[in-house]
Amino acid sequence: MNRLSFLFWLLSAACAAAQTSGSQFGTDNYVEYIPGDLPLILTSPHGGRLKPDGVPGRTYGVTGADANTQELTHAIANEIFTRGGRRPHLVFSHLHRSRLDPNREVVEAAQGNPSAILAWEEYHRFIEQARAAVVKKHGFAFLIDMHGQNHKGERVELGYLHSPAELNQPAEVLNSPGFVARGSLALLVKRSKMPYTEILHGTQSIGALIAANGFRCTPSPQMPVPDEPYFKGGYTTARHCTGQTTGFQLEANRTRLRDTNGNRLKFARAFVTALEHFLAAHMRVTLRK
Repeated sequence: MNRLSFLFWLLSAACAAAQTSGSQFGTDNYVEYIPGDLPLILTSPHGGRLKPDGVPGRTYGVTGADANTQELTHAIANEIFTRGGRRPHLVFSHLHRSRLDPNREVVEAAQGNPSAILAWEEYHRFIEQARAAVVKKHGFAFLIDMHGQNHKGERVELGYLHSPAELNQPAEVLNSPGFVARGSLALLVKRSKMPYTEILHGTQSIGALIAANGFRCTPSPQMPVPDEPYFKGGYTTARHCTGQTTGFQLEANRTRLRDTNGNRLKFARAFVTALEHFLAAHMRVTLRK
């Protein structure tokens, strides 16, 4: 990143942080936690830009950043606040993915570097801190792990920890308690009165609601079984969407969604509209005061 780009990013981040309150930082500011007042946690592991000399480049695994995912996460948080005066909890890794991948177990994530290991620990500790605060206040937490992808075919991918092959099974299998328990929405299914198939790809699924607001999405009624390649949800979703926490991994395509400020705002508005409907229908949660 050149100096001008870095300064622009720093200014954008400062402006976004100024609209929130009480940022908490890990060692060397590699990780940031911004507390909120909703039972909603947004995490952003791959949008960081920092490449400090003290954290060497990772030598294996995916090292490319998910461009503009931190900005998209802020756009969604700001849209929620604009509509209802409330804020989700936010957790960011500011290290570039070539230095740390918080969405992997620690060996692959940090590859033995002590500073990267500490940042990985602090990142997940902040998520645990947010979960504990939210569960104490609301009785449950809803987590969305924010990512970006460039797969062919413009679409948003929602990862519930099920592969396409697993999703391509009869309804009786998808609705079975054992299958539900293996996904990231187990708690939501307990609270909802609808079968799991409806929550996964029915008319009241988050995929259907996002699609109804102008963005192709899978799983959804139009695409109940995702085409490969597809990201089903990773380490963060599997680790933290347990017990009294539920949620999913969101993979936002770049074109028309996170490539410009205007497109990020359009998607943020569409996504928050869908999320409001989804949480009200299945969790009896409002995002507004």
